[in-house]
Formats: sequence, structure tokens, C-alpha cells
Amino acid sequence: METTDTTRTTDTETAADTPEEKQETAAAGTAAEAAADLEVVDDTDYEVIGADESDADADAGEPAAPSAKSAIITGAAAVAGAALALSSLTGTWLSNVVSQRQGLIGQIKTSSGTAKQQIAAGYGTPWHAIALVNGIFAVVALLVCGGVLLHPASRARAARGHWSQALAWGGTVLAVIGLLIAGAMWFDVFADLPTVPAS
Repeated sequence: METTDTTRTTDTETAADTPEEKQETAAAGTAAEAAADLEVVDDTDYEVIGADESDADADAGEPAAPSAKSAIITGAAAVAGAALALSSLTGTWLSNVVSQRQGLIGQIKTSSGTAKQQIAAGYGTPWHAIALVNGIFAVVALLVCGGVLLHPASRARAARGHWSQALAWGGTVLAVIGLLIAGAMWFDVFADLPTVPAS
């Protein structure tokens, strides 16, 4: 009897370890390993996503690149401001026309006046007219160049060394010089009006 029981027990254990059951056990182990690998991959993906978000935050802190339309507008304004500033130094046809007109009006009004009045009307008034027109050109140049320098897109472009910034700064300096010269002409700092010697 004991021998028979031992034989039955051995047969039962052998039947439990059939090839099909071994394949199922191996498949279950492979699935568990695959799930573990997926978890590792997910963890890696989460780390990459976090790095992208940090890079995006860093890029968000930097100023956005200005558009081509904005670059054209600020560049044209810088050129116009520099041209106006140069005109305030050299004079324009408008200042010459205004000067000649004021001289003619002065001569008509003081045709029968004293010599001092004729000199003031014929030379002093046109001189001041030129100073006024040049000063207006200088102020307009300051406004245009200042607008270029203070514009947000232009300030963002300043870090890249754009030529419009250098041109706007040059126009600003010329405009300040032109404004100072116009003020000196208006207050007769460079030269007084001619005077008639006393007889």
C-alpha cells in the first residue's frame, strides 16, 4: 500500500508540471517583465516632458523675435529721424523760403522807418525765422528717433545689434546739436545784429 501511494503522488506532481503549464508560467513571467519595462519607459518619458517644460519656461523669459514688418517700420523711422536731424544742422529749402519772405515783409513795413528798424526787419527777422524752422526740424527728429529707441520691438532688436538702433542714436545726437544751434541763433549768441554808427 505504501508503494502505491508514493507512485500516485509522483504521478500527480509529474502531471502538474506538463509542458503547457510551463509555457503559461513563462508567458506570465515575460508579461510581468514587459510591464516593468513599460513603467521604466513611462518614468523616462515623464522626465523628458519635465525638461521640455523647463526649456519652454526659459524661452518664455527671452524677448520674442520682432517681425519683419516691425523691422521695416523702425528702420525707415530711424532713417527719417537721422535725415531730419541732419537738416536741422544744414538748413532746408523751407527755412530759406521763410527767411526770404520775412525779409521782404520787413522791408515793406519799414521802408520809411529808421535804419535800426530796417536792419532788424531785413536781417534779424529772417535770421530768427531760419532758427525757428531748424529748431522745429530738430524737435521732430528727436521725437522720431526717440520713438525708435523706445519702441518695444526696437529695444528687443537692440540686443542683436541691429543697424536701426545705431542710426537712431546718431540722429538723436545730431538733433540735440541742431536744437542747441537753433537756440543760439534765436537768442543771437553767435553774432548781434549790425548797428549803424552814430553820426
